[in-house]
Amino acid sequence: MSKTSIKTALLVEDNPGDARLLREMLDEEGLCKIALTQVETMGDAEKHLAQDAFDIVLLDLGLPDAQGLEAVRRAHAAAPGVPLVVLTGRDDESLADAALQEGAQDYLIKGQIETRGLLRALRYATERNRLEQLKDAFVSSVSHELRTPLTSIYGSLGLLVNGAVGKLPDRAARLLSIAHSNSERLVRLVNDILDIEKMESGHVVFNFTRVEIRSLVSQAIAANLGFAESLGVRIRLADASATGDVRADSDRLTQVVTNLLSNAIKFSPPGSEVVVMTEKDSEVVRISVRDHGSGVPDEFKPRVFERFAQADSTNARQKGGTGLGLSIVKQIVDRLGGEAGFADAPGGGTIFHVELRPWIDAACMAIDLDLKSGVERILFCGDDLDTAGSVREQLLQAGFATDFAYTSSDALTCATSTRYHAVLVSRRLPDGDGTDLILRLRELPAYGDTPMIVVSGAPVRGADDQRVSKLNVLDWLNKPVDFDRLLRLLTAPSFDDPARHARDQRAGHDNLVT
Repeated sequence: MSKTSIKTALLVEDNPGDARLLREMLDEEGLCKIALTQVETMGDAEKHLAQDAFDIVLLDLGLPDAQGLEAVRRAHAAAPGVPLVVLTGRDDESLADAALQEGAQDYLIKGQIETRGLLRALRYATERNRLEQLKDAFVSSVSHELRTPLTSIYGSLGLLVNGAVGKLPDRAARLLSIAHSNSERLVRLVNDILDIEKMESGHVVFNFTRVEIRSLVSQAIAANLGFAESLGVRIRLADASATGDVRADSDRLTQVVTNLLSNAIKFSPPGSEVVVMTEKDSEVVRISVRDHGSGVPDEFKPRVFERFAQADSTNARQKGGTGLGLSIVKQIVDRLGGEAGFADAPGGGTIFHVELRPWIDAACMAIDLDLKSGVERILFCGDDLDTAGSVREQLLQAGFATDFAYTSSDALTCATSTRYHAVLVSRRLPDGDGTDLILRLRELPAYGDTPMIVVSGAPVRGADDQRVSKLNVLDWLNKPVDFDRLLRLLTAPSFDDPARHARDQRAGHDNLVT
């Protein structure tokens, strides 16, 4: 890669001295052709990333409004696919290592940066990002091409093993059984890869319902008893397990529990027991799966939830597995708004767990009961409870009541029973996308001219949707929400004038996409 292949860079650094030093290093090497934009907060960075394209981002991990891995995650959410180099202090190198596990391509230690090292980091980060994208595209393409023939082979072998063409000679039956077992592993690997690819690209639709945890866990255990028995392992649901309801996709949550059980069973010695427990308190519902294996080596712990990660590749091959199960667990739990983690178990082994918010958290947020019925009501549509709560609190101070719809279906139900002053819509929803929801709301007689505002980590990325011209969106706001801007929109004189609003929106959209 040539020095001039990077044309634009975003520097997110709140220390003027460090920012000036980096700029001088680039100028010193004759790289003044790089258009370097510098901001001091993550909020400002998100605004720039939503409006402009950058070839690379240099990110300080100690910002006023984002610390450590939070900054990395927000940068990735605002600019997926853009290479990221993190800047950290000399005492925080372990944090930089963790940032690499979150997807950063390289890191630089402030106070030890020299010009050649900076240039090398820029080149390596860009090249690593390019290779990662090529690898992901290749793996996805090959996986799609493999799925159909592998499924056919697996099905045909299954018919032969089960005697569809009559009794086979013992030797042939053994060979077919081995081939059938291995083809099953290949089908599972391909399906795991495609699951990861679809979730990372946002193409998996989650159908959220009220799910009773203990019942779901019991069903998952029953479905895995045969596998456990084949390896001489028992599964037990702890007597003290509590029940609790969460808002989740039942099928995806079952996949999470199944993957945790499969992992625990494979790495538990014969004759041992896998113990499953469900717990509930006022803040979370927790599912934990304990094995009695050898535990997770310390050096491998930071990589447990990575794709294809295996602590001992030789042992993993003996046990079977793709190294994708736990990565899929984390991907799904993140989309469910929960957390996945693990810890060493007392006496040996490992306890993996997932934590989800109780149903009451989402249900209680649905209708804002803090204000009288005569006030203007706002509808917030999205699966981000933290943003919804923050928006509600801020709008409460301005005299608005805010109702919360977790899914498109919830939003349409609310809209048919209540006339809202305005609707705030997340661009991506658990059961669809924000664009589709706005179009469906526009079809309702009472919402042909209701102001709609898009709230997203990267709102401008939705502007290239061919349906956008029909949306009549008042504005597109970044996360975290700029409340001063939101309140100006909600209280503007043109807000209650549909004709003027439509003219203003069309002009704003023309400026947005040019």
